[in-house]
Amino acid sequence: MRREKMLPYTYLSPAMVLISVILLYPVISGLLLSLFNRDAYNPSPSFVGLKNYLLLAKDTTFLLSLWHTLWWALSVLFGQYVLGLALALLLNKRFRGRAAFRAIILTPWVIPPALAAITWKWIYEEQYGILNSILMFLGILRTRVAWLGTDRTAMWALIAAGIWQGIPFVAIVLLAGLQAIPLEEYEAAKIDGANAWQCFRFLTMPHLTGISFIVIILSTIWNINQFELTYILTRGGPGNATQVLSTYTYQLFFSAFQFSTAATVATVMLIILMVLTGFYIRRIIYPR
Repeated sequence: MRREKMLPYTYLSPAMVLISVILLYPVISGLLLSLFNRDAYNPSPSFVGLKNYLLLAKDTTFLLSLWHTLWWALSVLFGQYVLGLALALLLNKRFRGRAAFRAIILTPWVIPPALAAITWKWIYEEQYGILNSILMFLGILRTRVAWLGTDRTAMWALIAAGIWQGIPFVAIVLLAGLQAIPLEEYEAAKIDGANAWQCFRFLTMPHLTGISFIVIILSTIWNINQFELTYILTRGGPGNATQVLSTYTYQLFFSAFQFSTAATVATVMLIILMVLTGFYIRRIIYPR
């Protein structure tokens, strides 16, 4: 019996060792590095404890990046959920070419993030971008706009690209939830005199509560951890108008060579993601 109980762990041990080397070692190294004052100009670091975290609380760029990260994640999540739900409701109807349309909407999700970011960079390009050309043709704009070059438009341009990239995931997951709702409940509601809005509010949305929670948590985690889109489109600019925690960490480590400060910012990101992951595990994997 003991041998049978240990057999699954024996099979899993190679994967667990590989995960420990690839994931746990860098995480532990980053946590330890955040407790020292190591940078390119200090080859022999000394232990400083939580000093880096206290200094980070006074770093205006970090606080701005934290705000931008939360703003980005929540704005993108809202757009993805609303548009994804609308698309799921559409795909749940029967119409000609529905199967082909389902395959087409997956395009933003399957495109590599770097390629998607380059595509959006060309769309937003001031002189030759298709967005400016269309808006000027329609008479909405009189002069071309540098969408990624001004403080007022850069973050909204990033949010639009992020929403586009995540809509397919939200739509497909919510569509699976919609198809699990028994049709008899809709028929009974219509017999009782419920209109379309009442069916949606009191029947559809309650059934989607559980799967919506999964979508919201996972999308928020991915949005906070997003890097390629922001870095390729703006690199946190202009100025710090689109600076988020992931790009700020990259700049601290690879541009400013402030290794300990970068590790501290990354640790803060890790804590935020662990809290969200804890909610997910508590609600979905080990519910009471």
